[in-house]
Amino acid sequence: MYYAGVDIGGKNVKMGIVDDFGNVVSSMEYKTLMERGYDAILLELIENIKSLCEQAGFDFDELSGIGIGVPGIVNSNAGLVMSCANLNWKGVDLANDVKNLTGKECKVCNDANCAALGEQRFGSGRNYKNLVFITLGTGIGSGIIINGNLFEGLGCAGAEAGHMGIQVEAEDICSCGNKGCWESYVSASALISQTQEAVKKNPNSLLAKMCKDGVSGKSAFAAAREGDAVAKNVVDRYIGYVTYGIIGLTNILHPQAFVLGGGIANEGATLILPVKTMLNEYIDNNGFYPYVDVVCASLGNKAGFMGAAALVM
Repeated sequence: MYYAGVDIGGKNVKMGIVDDFGNVVSSMEYKTLMERGYDAILLELIENIKSLCEQAGFDFDELSGIGIGVPGIVNSNAGLVMSCANLNWKGVDLANDVKNLTGKECKVCNDANCAALGEQRFGSGRNYKNLVFITLGTGIGSGIIINGNLFEGLGCAGAEAGHMGIQVEAEDICSCGNKGCWESYVSASALISQTQEAVKKNPNSLLAKMCKDGVSGKSAFAAAREGDAVAKNVVDRYIGYVTYGIIGLTNILHPQAFVLGGGIANEGATLILPVKTMLNEYIDNNGFYPYVDVVCASLGNKAGFMGAAALVM
C-alpha cells in the first residue's frame, strides 16, 4: 500500500509517497509561497501528490491516505491547525478540507511530532518503542513516542520540550514570551549568540579569526576541532546545556533513547558521545536505572514527510 506524506514549512514543502516498509518511491520539494493564501497552497499540494503518484507508477485512486505535518499548534484528533504563524493560518480545518477535495483519509499533526514518528518507524529510532526526538535547529522541536505511539498531551498541546524552564532567573526572553526556556540555550540561534559573545571577549582567538566573515551554528565546533581553547569552552558549555535538558526529560520519562536531529546534530559523535556519556554518568550516580541511548537522527529532511505518511498507515 502507498501513502502520501507532506511536511509543510514556512519556506518549503517536502512531500513523498511512502510504502508500508518505509521506502520512498517518489518525492519532491517546492516553495511554499505563503503569500498566495491557504486555498492556493492546498490545491497545489493536492495536485503535487497526484503528480507523485503518477511518477511512482500508480493511479491516485490507489493511494491509501494522506498525512500532513504543520509547524505550529495542531489538534491532531480533530485535524485542525489551531495556529501556524509561519503561514498565517488560524483555525484551519486542514484534514477535512483535504478529505473533501480528495476522498482520501487525512491526518494532520505538528511537524516535530511527525519527524519523531518518522525516525521511530523508519530511522535511527526503529529499535526503540519509547524515545524522545529533539531537533536542534533555529528553534527546538521535539516529539515523544511511548509504546510506539505519539504522546501529544491534553489537546495535543504537549511534547514542547524546548519550552521547559531550566533557568529561573534568566534575563533573555524566549520566542514563546517566557524566560529561561531550554530553547534559549540550545537552539542554533542560542549557540550563535554564545559564539558571538566568546568572539567579542577573545578577539585574538582562532575562533574570532574563523568568524570574521560571519558566525553560524557550526563555527564553534569547527574552531574547536582546530584546537582553539575558546571555541572548546563554547562547545563544552553548549553540550552541557543540551545534556542538562535531556537529564530533566530522563527524570520524567526515562525513555530507551533520545534521537537528536537538526543542523547541530550533524556534528555527529562530537555532540552525541559527550551527551551520552554525561547522561549515563548521571544515571549511574543516581541509582540502578536503565541505560539510555543517545543517537543521531538518520532520515534528514525526509523524517517529516515519512512520519506524516506513518500517521495514516
